[in-house]
Amino acid sequence: MTNFKTGGPWITRFAPSPTGALHLGNARTAILNFLLARQSGGKFLLRLEDTDQERSSFAAEAAILWSLSWLGLVPDEPVRHQSLRLGLYREAVDRLMAEDRAYPCFCTDAELERDRQEAAAKNLPPRYSGRCANMSRDERRIRLERTEAHAVRFRLPEKAEVAFTDLIKGEVAVPAGAFGDFVLLRSNHWPSYNLAVVVDDADMGVNLVLRGEDHLTNTARQILLYKALGHSIPTFAHHGLLMDTDGKKLSKRSGALSIPDCQDMGLEPLAVVQYLASLSGALPTKNLFSSVGEMARAFNPFALGRGNAVMSLDELGALSARVFRTADLAGQITRLDETIPAGNAWHGIDPAFRLELISSLRENASNLRELVALLPLFTEAQTRFAPAALSELAACLPVLRALDGIMAGHLPDSRLTKDGASLALRRASDEAGVKGRQLYHPIRLALTGSDSGPELITLLTLLQAGLIRERVGAVLNIFSHSNHKE
Repeated sequence: MTNFKTGGPWITRFAPSPTGALHLGNARTAILNFLLARQSGGKFLLRLEDTDQERSSFAAEAAILWSLSWLGLVPDEPVRHQSLRLGLYREAVDRLMAEDRAYPCFCTDAELERDRQEAAAKNLPPRYSGRCANMSRDERRIRLERTEAHAVRFRLPEKAEVAFTDLIKGEVAVPAGAFGDFVLLRSNHWPSYNLAVVVDDADMGVNLVLRGEDHLTNTARQILLYKALGHSIPTFAHHGLLMDTDGKKLSKRSGALSIPDCQDMGLEPLAVVQYLASLSGALPTKNLFSSVGEMARAFNPFALGRGNAVMSLDELGALSARVFRTADLAGQITRLDETIPAGNAWHGIDPAFRLELISSLRENASNLRELVALLPLFTEAQTRFAPAALSELAACLPVLRALDGIMAGHLPDSRLTKDGASLALRRASDEAGVKGRQLYHPIRLALTGSDSGPELITLLTLLQAGLIRERVGAVLNIFSHSNHKE
């Protein structure tokens, strides 16, 4: 019996429609296909299903390609566009019509809508009535010669029930009454989804179709088409859908979070890939991975659950922060070099100190944007103070005077060791006669202008002694001038 291990190497594909940004639900499908293909030694292919002429756009196509690149999901062959393969679909339809497995349908939109309304009134699913299925050959020929607008429909076989083995859901049976004769070519001569998918998957050599369970009925239609066209039927696997915390399916139309949104939020691409794969149970979240290749080796497709997965932005953010804080330092410095404007003092910092600085500071940041926001503490001479901070500092001048005196004994361009920083704080505590918050908080405010940020010991070891004195001295000067005016 075929399973994920015995059936490989798997040739999988991801086939989005370029009608909007890539949202997390579709990204998850792409990730699962990529990891499975890589693990089995197969191929991961990409196809853009751009046959919706009204909604497809080059901007959406570019956004999808960028998103996949950002995630590290690189296809193994050039991208296919369905809009460039219309001849293949027409050829398949001509074969089916020649064998009477397909027929022209002249029903108008108004007639089809009336049929849908009648079915709804009887609580029945929409299903083509078969109005044109038994049209005489002469009538069909005459209407075609008149070039009347028509679609082409697939003629269902008498026993249209479809049964197949799904690698995730097990045995699946779709009854004959689930759908009627379905459209292959629209009246504008563009292919339907089901026709294009079957022709393309067969032509591309896809042997595993891994996608969301909302495609189960489409799978039945497609199996019938595979048989009618004489193609080998691929293996199918339908995973549960990605839901929000309210139990609603994530989709582009419902405003689901997109991959560009993830980048704007500062999320790490490796974290997005790991999190979405882990929701299916196929990757652990305890361990962190250094690459998508490493994830592929750890990927367990047998753990893919049948049920739906619930997306938690908080969990994704927490995983992303872990990935960020353990990422390659040299890589992060390269990203900072690319992000920070050329004239910024960051670019003049000694390379060895940059490594030390980022290694220490990233423990107080969850993404690159937050890390960049901490850098002015070490690249700018002056500190900006809110009025509330100055009011608090006014009552803590003895602490600052003590620290200033202690730092006067150090060379301006020297830095304290951790032990030296601890000793300086103890001495300042003794001289000012304060402990705890009354000691630490005014020093933090004077050095950063903020209530939060890196640990005080970290600040004192990263800032040069001269810069510490400048910032402490600036505060003391403010109140010295104020007292003088009084």
